[in-house]
Amino acid sequence: MPAIRFMGSNDRYSRAKLIVRRSAPAAGTRLFSALAIFVALLSVARAHSQASVLTQHNDVARTGQNLSEMFLTPANVNAAQFGKLFLQKVDGSIVGQPLYVPNVQLANGTVHNVVYVATQHDSVYAFDADNNQGANATPLWTVNFGKSVPENTANFGCGTPNYTEVGITGTPVIDPATKTLYVVAKTVTTGLYASTLHALDITSGKEKFGGPKAIAASVQTSQGLVTFTPSIQMQRPALLLYNGTVYIGYGSNGCDAFNYHGWLLAYHAATLQPAGVFITTPGGDGGAIWAAGGGPAVDDEGFIYFSTGNGTFDFSSGGTDFGDSILKLNTTQKGFGVKDYFTPFDQANLDSKDLDLGSGGILILPDQGGTHMHELVGGGKEGTLYLVDRDDMGQYNTATDQVVQSFPAITSSIKTTAAYWNGSVYLAGQKDNVKMFSLNAGLLSSAPVAQTSAFFMDRGPSLSISANGNGNGILWAVDHDFMILYAFDANNISTELYDSTQALALRDKLAATSRFVTPTVANGKVYVGSTTQLTAYGLLPTLTAASGANQSAAVRSVLPVALGIQAASAYTLAPLPGVTVTCKDGGAGGIFSSAVNTTPSSGLVTTTYTLPAKPKNLTITCTAPGFASAVFHESAVVGPPHVIRVFSGSKQTEPERTQLPLPLVVSVIDAYSNPLPGVAVTFSDGGKGGIFSSPSVSTDASGHASTLYTTPGLAGIIHVTAAAAGLKAATFVVTVSSP
Repeated sequence: MPAIRFMGSNDRYSRAKLIVRRSAPAAGTRLFSALAIFVALLSVARAHSQASVLTQHNDVARTGQNLSEMFLTPANVNAAQFGKLFLQKVDGSIVGQPLYVPNVQLANGTVHNVVYVATQHDSVYAFDADNNQGANATPLWTVNFGKSVPENTANFGCGTPNYTEVGITGTPVIDPATKTLYVVAKTVTTGLYASTLHALDITSGKEKFGGPKAIAASVQTSQGLVTFTPSIQMQRPALLLYNGTVYIGYGSNGCDAFNYHGWLLAYHAATLQPAGVFITTPGGDGGAIWAAGGGPAVDDEGFIYFSTGNGTFDFSSGGTDFGDSILKLNTTQKGFGVKDYFTPFDQANLDSKDLDLGSGGILILPDQGGTHMHELVGGGKEGTLYLVDRDDMGQYNTATDQVVQSFPAITSSIKTTAAYWNGSVYLAGQKDNVKMFSLNAGLLSSAPVAQTSAFFMDRGPSLSISANGNGNGILWAVDHDFMILYAFDANNISTELYDSTQALALRDKLAATSRFVTPTVANGKVYVGSTTQLTAYGLLPTLTAASGANQSAAVRSVLPVALGIQAASAYTLAPLPGVTVTCKDGGAGGIFSSAVNTTPSSGLVTTTYTLPAKPKNLTITCTAPGFASAVFHESAVVGPPHVIRVFSGSKQTEPERTQLPLPLVVSVIDAYSNPLPGVAVTFSDGGKGGIFSSPSVSTDASGHASTLYTTPGLAGIIHVTAAAAGLKAATFVVTVSSP
């Protein structure tokens, strides 16, 4: 059996990394040529680096990680460079995680990166994953499976989960080898409920393999025949595709009403024919498979794991029922049945208080050092996190839980699936901060090593991780209560990188989401399903300072190099024409030859800039809606000396050989009355015999030069001059009186 890869990409795609050193050429043609070369190189790299997201939480181990993310890094995921790119409207609430396949060739010959979503209105959509412009403004294809169930879960005693229809709830799964998307829809026709498995061609949405296939199952038990009843069962868990078989999990209709069970049904992927049936409580009731939308997980030996909700448990005493348990099953090929299990010692208490162990999903950890090589992580409504040895799961003990580790009440309640990356486990709890645990030699740290500053309310956030191997890790979280997308540094989640409320004017506002909606991160973009739309976040297209930055010139002069602003894609650097660019200097008082420009086919616009009349360091910001801004830092410095003039000290009268009480002060300024420091000024009385304390002085920061003057031994009027090179001298009048 091949080993499970803990990464987000298909094996067909390698982790290429292209490093390009960019400079800012003075000429637009040089920049355009450089961009053309870069775009060509980058397109080749992208063809070998894009990751697919084919199943919930990225892989069958449900780690939640995409290890082939080249574009998004902790350095560029911020409100200045990252934000909402586009949205696509849908006909109902998206509950399952969006799926992503690159380079899909459609029937018309066009090739697209495609994101797939399913709605509670029983529709499946294929959208271009990169933009909604032109022909991509509408779906690449869409199908609908009929009238959706009109009830919402409130009819069964539940609060609304932000959707009123119950159609497609569980995340679909994609087989890249056969280009098939498997999805389960719930429909009603004239009062007849049906749960149906569809196999859709990812290039067209057409049904394959003789589908659709109505879901039907029954199990003979000691209590009689137990039959699967679509009207009272919800297909909430994500689908699992493994070894040619599609596994489909079911729980109750939202709350614990009617005589429901947990079901795991298997169908052959190539024929849609039944392959196996497993029921969690054949001799009792309950035992729903929920997992907060997570799917059954598979380890590298091919065993299936999932947890169950509250219900009958009697297996340890010779019965057949597994309420509030974590189960290890053989696949259908090995005999679809229980291989091992773990049930908490207080299962009866969990059952009586509706503290489902199965409210959270299962995470399969990669092989560990120490005495427990094969482990999983899971937890439920009681808020206890369990680390379980998959080779010896501990089963049931009335006194204590025989697991590797347990963390009682580590959070108020676990209703999500934990995530894993680079030796760390990330846990989201209800009404809590997201917690990060280190994992060493098969043991979790005794306490969280970090936690988010953000506090999450409704059931806790759904988590995903993007990284480039062991670097550039980002933890993504969706707050379903306040509708916020968060990004945290995965090395230390106390560092928030971004959230969708940071940008001005609600630029990145996330629409209302259903519970447990998980973000999908692929190829530099983040996709979040909402109640009415799919929203794509990513690196904003850029305006960059292509020429003219960091100049210094005299006040009221035109900067020697025109400001060049390049509009380009953040992903390919392809130039973007038709972009309206507005430049402002923040009220500094300078003048643009044209402050508003529209980019031509090269994406490059230029404008000259006349500096303001006052010396200062100034910032010029060029913006376009939905773009990262171009920023220029420029300096206006004082101009050449224009005039020297008397500032103070003229028209004093003192007797012979007496120092004037006030110094003689001149001011040197430029043509715009800006003072000039460091100008050499020479004072002279024309040989009258007076004495200067300093006959030659340089102007200070205020443009002033001063000296003290002692009158000569001759009465009369004396003209003292202050001269600077190239300027007409300033003249002081001093009267020397007789003793």
